[in-house]
Amino acid sequence: MNIKLILDIEQFRKIKEDWVTLFNLAEYSVFQSFEFNFASWQIDLSRNKQNQLSIILLKKNNDSYAVLPLYIDSSKRLRFINDSHSDFCDFISSGFFDVPKVLAFLKEKIYFSSVKLTNIKIESNVYKSVVSSKILNKVLTSKYEYSTLDIDKGVFPYNVPFYRSHEKHRINKAIKKHKDKKACILDHRKDAFPKEEILYLRHRMINLGFRKYNFLTDQRLLLIEYLYNSGFLIIHSMTQKDTLVACNFILKREDNKFLFWIDLFDDIQMINISSYIAFMKSVSLQYPVFIDFGRGRYFYKTSNFKPTFSRLYQIDIFFTRWTRLNFIFWSKITSFLLSIYRKKKR
Repeated sequence: MNIKLILDIEQFRKIKEDWVTLFNLAEYSVFQSFEFNFASWQIDLSRNKQNQLSIILLKKNNDSYAVLPLYIDSSKRLRFINDSHSDFCDFISSGFFDVPKVLAFLKEKIYFSSVKLTNIKIESNVYKSVVSSKILNKVLTSKYEYSTLDIDKGVFPYNVPFYRSHEKHRINKAIKKHKDKKACILDHRKDAFPKEEILYLRHRMINLGFRKYNFLTDQRLLLIEYLYNSGFLIIHSMTQKDTLVACNFILKREDNKFLFWIDLFDDIQMINISSYIAFMKSVSLQYPVFIDFGRGRYFYKTSNFKPTFSRLYQIDIFFTRWTRLNFIFWSKITSFLLSIYRKKKR
């Protein structure tokens, strides 16, 4: 196994072909694409000079068989590139490899105090490789969930076999409530990126108190535009008298698989739900579709669409027993305080 460490953006650019080849071998999410990771680093993460690019490229007989899209943050944690905004993280790999050996190599080359691998599916390469490896002082936790829905070809919501009459009624009620709105799917091949309209809706949400001041930063919007122009992202929009009142940024790798990533909406009752419904109704008329609602258990998703929920995991690796125990202690304290806060909020 030959291990190559990628430390700067020019080296990053040069491994595109290897990355894309591996990416196309399996059903990875857009978050594992070269485009998402390269743009995330170039546009956003590289602005903080304390961040250090630390991508690992593994080769055997001159053939690349794994890319580990990592960086070291300002707290000296080795982690996935843009994991804060990635619903799912993973290694891009065509097979298993010796994780302890890779970590030992890294420790010799660059300094980091711990490893944080988050937003991991149980079937992912990283889960299988790290959990099964003999690494001391690793901690496996599960904090988040993601949800999915299979929809048959037909007229939504009647093409979801397990929906009961009252659930279909609720969806139809939302459709009727906003039948005066115009729904449209924007694609880079025929539509320009609607930046000004998006900025208007972003400011509306912040001014209305729906989101904090740092919601959808300029850097993140540049990333979204980059993904849109690269064909990895489409936009579903709802307009009222030519004014944008809702839009969803939807990640797409295949024609029948979609992931709702980021939503923007005005102060109009049920408008975001109506936008979801209009999109699912439109795409499922053509073929069966798989909808991923992304990370998080949100009430509006649970109550309106009855998706299937699955766990996401986080693996933390420490290099001393003391730091591992310290992490576990403070994690339990934080969880306890959060549970009290949530009870009081109710």
